Amino acid sequence: MSSHKRDKKSDRNSKPNERPNNHLVSGLEDLRVKVLDKNKGNVSNPEVENPGTHKVEMQTLRLAKNLENQMLDTLRQLYGENFILRKQSDYRDRGSNLARHYWMDSGGLRVLGGTDYSQKNRKKTFAEQNSFAISKLKGYGFHETHCIETLQATNGDLGASLELLIAYYFRLPLPNTSKVESIPDDILEQRSDEKASLESIYEKAFEERLPNRVWAAKLDLPYLLGRCSVPLQQKKIPVSGNRNHNARGSKKDKSKELCNFIAAGKPCKFGDKCRFSHQLTTLKENNEPVESEDKQFTLEIRFPPGSKYPSEPPLLCFSTPYHYFPPALCLRITSRLIAEAKDCAEQGFPSIYTLIDLLQNQQSEILEHLNKIGEAFPDPELPLMASNVVSEEESDCDTEYDEETSDKNAPVRRQRKTSANLVERQKQDDRLAKSFLEKRQNDAYTKSLKERKLLPAWKKGQEILDAVRNFQVVVICGETGCGKSTQVPQFLLDDWLLNHSMEKQKTCEIICTQPRRLSAIGVAERVAEERAEKIGLSVGYQIRLESKMSSQTRLLFCTTGILLRRLENDPELRSVSHIVVDEVHERSEESDFLLFILRELLPKRPDLRVILMSATINADLFSAYFNNIPVVEIPGRTFPVHQVFLDEVLEKTNYVLEEDSRFARKIKEKKRNFQDFDANSLECELSTADVLTQNASAPKDCVRDEMLSLPHLLARYSGCSMSAVKTLYLMDPEKVNYDLIEAVVTYIANGDHDYPRKGSILVFLPGIAEIRTLYNQLNDNPVLSPRLGNFVLVPLHSTLTSEEQAAVFRKPKGGARKIVLSTNIAETSITIDDCVFVVDAGRMKEKRFDSNKNMESLELAWVSRANAAQRRGRAGRVMPGVCFHLYTKYRHDFNFLAQPIPELLRIPLEQLILRMKVLRNFCDRSSHEIFGGMLEAPDVESINSALLRLQNIGALDDKQALTPLGCHLAQLPVDVRIGKLMLFGAIFRCLDSALTIAACLSYKSPFSAPFHKREDADAKKKEFAVANSDQLTALKAYTTWLKKNQISRRAGDVFAEENYLSWRTLVTIADMKHQFLELLADIGFVAVGSRRRRSGEDSVLQLSGSELNEHADNHKLLAAVLCAALYPNIVKVMTPAKTFAPSVAGCIPRQLRPDEISFKTKQDGYVNLHPSSVNHSVNNFSSPYLVYQEKVKTSRVFVRDCSMVSLLPLVMFTGKDVVVELHCGTTVLSLEEGWILFSVETHQIAELICHMRQELDRILQDKIADPSLNLFTNPKRRKVISTIITLITEG
Repeated sequence: MSSHKRDKKSDRNSKPNERPNNHLVSGLEDLRVKVLDKNKGNVSNPEVENPGTHKVEMQTLRLAKNLENQMLDTLRQLYGENFILRKQSDYRDRGSNLARHYWMDSGGLRVLGGTDYSQKNRKKTFAEQNSFAISKLKGYGFHETHCIETLQATNGDLGASLELLIAYYFRLPLPNTSKVESIPDDILEQRSDEKASLESIYEKAFEERLPNRVWAAKLDLPYLLGRCSVPLQQKKIPVSGNRNHNARGSKKDKSKELCNFIAAGKPCKFGDKCRFSHQLTTLKENNEPVESEDKQFTLEIRFPPGSKYPSEPPLLCFSTPYHYFPPALCLRITSRLIAEAKDCAEQGFPSIYTLIDLLQNQQSEILEHLNKIGEAFPDPELPLMASNVVSEEESDCDTEYDEETSDKNAPVRRQRKTSANLVERQKQDDRLAKSFLEKRQNDAYTKSLKERKLLPAWKKGQEILDAVRNFQVVVICGETGCGKSTQVPQFLLDDWLLNHSMEKQKTCEIICTQPRRLSAIGVAERVAEERAEKIGLSVGYQIRLESKMSSQTRLLFCTTGILLRRLENDPELRSVSHIVVDEVHERSEESDFLLFILRELLPKRPDLRVILMSATINADLFSAYFNNIPVVEIPGRTFPVHQVFLDEVLEKTNYVLEEDSRFARKIKEKKRNFQDFDANSLECELSTADVLTQNASAPKDCVRDEMLSLPHLLARYSGCSMSAVKTLYLMDPEKVNYDLIEAVVTYIANGDHDYPRKGSILVFLPGIAEIRTLYNQLNDNPVLSPRLGNFVLVPLHSTLTSEEQAAVFRKPKGGARKIVLSTNIAETSITIDDCVFVVDAGRMKEKRFDSNKNMESLELAWVSRANAAQRRGRAGRVMPGVCFHLYTKYRHDFNFLAQPIPELLRIPLEQLILRMKVLRNFCDRSSHEIFGGMLEAPDVESINSALLRLQNIGALDDKQALTPLGCHLAQLPVDVRIGKLMLFGAIFRCLDSALTIAACLSYKSPFSAPFHKREDADAKKKEFAVANSDQLTALKAYTTWLKKNQISRRAGDVFAEENYLSWRTLVTIADMKHQFLELLADIGFVAVGSRRRRSGEDSVLQLSGSELNEHADNHKLLAAVLCAALYPNIVKVMTPAKTFAPSVAGCIPRQLRPDEISFKTKQDGYVNLHPSSVNHSVNNFSSPYLVYQEKVKTSRVFVRDCSMVSLLPLVMFTGKDVVVELHCGTTVLSLEEGWILFSVETHQIAELICHMRQELDRILQDKIADPSLNLFTNPKRRKVISTIITLITEG
């Protein structure tokens, strides 16, 4: 921030630094230190009264000088050369004794540098050979890369190099070294007279260093030193001011000697503890100041060969020996002096006296020049001598042209139609109405109309229209297959088209929301087909990354998220006449939030009509929410469906489950070692079960099957055979039994039954991983394999492309039957017309909050009775059908919930809160107030914890306002931690690796541990171990598998099997990576091309390109990005006091054993690392902090999948602000209200890091303003990002 003008954000960010750290003072436990006295063998620590056992080793954040200078240079490039930092004296010393909670000085060895003397004949580099010349040129303010470049061009000639730098930096004519013209005598005479005058005026302060080539004037300019907080020569101070403020005793030394370091213009390495004076002022006996003999600044005047000074300006350079004074300011002053010299040269006057007078007596003019925005000097990352030396006028023109070009290339945001476009819209409306009237005579339309009239919804058309005219909100209930999704929107559109001539001024725009992308496309295409027109004309659709719509579109099908996105820019939906919300009974978080928004919007838009469409159940709930609005009921049109539950399924298919099957549950929990398991014990239990059943009482209906003993199970299923009951007893209900599903589908296709021998078979499975497993299993089945031509396997999942999903609607050739493997997407969202058989596995994936991972996850759950009814109804579309439920009727009737739990009550609320914050009508309202107005409000604790997590990750500030990061995360429909990982991966150009880690965090690690081979699996995992990180270890295993898999599928399978990697998990990770890449492309964060791929194929690296993956193998950067995502899931590494063992070379620190190290989290106290972690057996952590993904609580709390992180990622990428504090003279960076503390080598490092964090926020803010902005083409943004990457990598 500049010294003369700090922006408000800087001041605001500095205020938290003044807050007292109560947590540090009173919240930490009272830990003490045990130190082994080497001489006496006893425990001693004079600073701590009550010794403890374990503490965290205090880490000191140190940076190499080049990194510190790079940060400072970056900030000065952004703010100008007058940028300064807050000083340590600006902070109040809190006086806390950090030694109570940290090992402050544990005797660790720190190597500051070294020289290799083993290679005596080693050839020095050019920079090493010319180190003095380089440091000299850098003192003038020139960049080091340019200094080396010019020295190489001049063969190490310091003077010639300096003249080249001056010419290039200040756009002066290059010195002519090839042909030197003789200088006229009159010019030499003028120059000689001027030199004599200057020697007479300035005496020893002026000298001629090289005859007729180099002059120098030494100047005392205290106002420049004072501006940059350098100790002044002319400052009057009392004698006591020389005394160190930390000095012990009260003696006053009036003749304290000046420190040699300060006298040489360098910082004193002893700091405040130095016994010499750090003031440059000396005092006479009468306390009057005496000037130091050494002048502080030097103005060097150079006349290159052939110079015609004073007819042309000389080459000037301004310098100082003081380390405190920024060299860049020397450049700025030189620039002003050269401009003055040019003015004098134009008039033919000598300029040296004028320049010295300008520096000494026109202070305000110099300071005003320094306070201006910094000049654009050459970019240090670009070659200097490749550029042409041009005039300042030409440079200004180029800059203006670039700005103009960039404005033209900036993306033009879509704006809403203005009144000027209304006339054209009315003309289109007239054409649409006329076209519709003509279409009614079309044969294709007439044929379609006849089929529409057969639907139950058609008979209710007029009733629906009357209700919509008379009420703002109407609920329409209809069973699956009644036609409500396709017909109701058409009733509204047809009514407007037919009455358009009578309502000339009214326009129509109907938006129909669908919960899934597939249903939005499917319903839109079906409606367009029924209207005998192409999709994209009057009927269109819009989903993420895909749309078919035009200016003629009046009926738009879209996902709920698309409408919510539109509300961000058009909060009152001024052009929309009707909103149809379909499938509201599913109670997704988006649909519940949309209902709340619409209820708030209706008073402002009395002309808006809202139609809610739902299954018959729970219609009254929606009616009451909108003040008892009317409900129109549509009867269903389905054929009877015969239900077959699991006990009957086992009898029909003769399926038998063996006790050693992978789908069998553990019968005897105490006998976990299968070597001790007696297989005959089950047979004995079965043989005596009949006798025991006679005496057994009937179990209660509510008791689950798996909780029953075998006699009780026989009593419950008394009508079943012993084989079926045995299978029920052995079967693990929590596992998806692929063998049983295969047996059922085979029975349908080729079994001995009276069911129809035609029609599609629809199998409901939880997710794509299960679909892929069953697909492969059926593909090899001797009856069902598609290679035989009798059956076609069709997967159906939301992650498939639109073309792949469309295959479910196509009729197979040659009379083959479809076997559709689907998730619950086929329950209500789409209709498979020829479906006759349904196989219901009874499981589905639900979004839930995983308290162990502290994030959203997809978990396997049982369906509800409402879900089961919807699945059953899919089988009765064209003829009487059959539904095979792979669960018992007892479980269905007594264990299943009647309705699924609304998403709002079971998921983390972070994503929804972010959506609230980006909507203009709700951003200023309390989250508790908004949630309180929803259909069913979540509990207050869930809301508070979600707000806290958003603040921890940096999406909300302390006032719960949206941050730049939060604005981006609001656009990504994923858990906020996954979203942050994706965004940072794109910003720091490690996208492919970041998406792989994101997929592993969101799904699961690819490593699998078979029950009998856990030790072998853990050993294989540790072979991939890298950077003390489980996540980076998983990344390495995945990338290695990917390389093998690209060679051949067989090679990939063998590699996965040998290294205990789950093939199903690996291909799921590949699919998820593409989903994440699409999401980033959708919000404009990355630009990627489209490419067809097979499921399980990973082409993210090729699609995203090399620029976005430049740092894909940078483990330090990846660990930092991972820290950004998982924070505040932090584990402290607690160690005992160091002990030393005697050796020949003296006492050396004893290495700790892994069991001597403790781990601690802020929430749970002491925890343990899980044995499967690669860090479980580590006995030395270079950083005492780990980030973790998941906690598992058994007899103890275990941390699973953790990664060690260094100090800089914690400071740079944490969600909350970093607080700079002062403790007993030590500058400390504080996180989590003092729970994490770092000391800092110099105060300047702390200030620089805080400013770099602010610049990262500004980059995110720039991306909000323009998501398509390329961060790497803008020099300033590129500079910030490259500086942070260098800092993380080399710091």
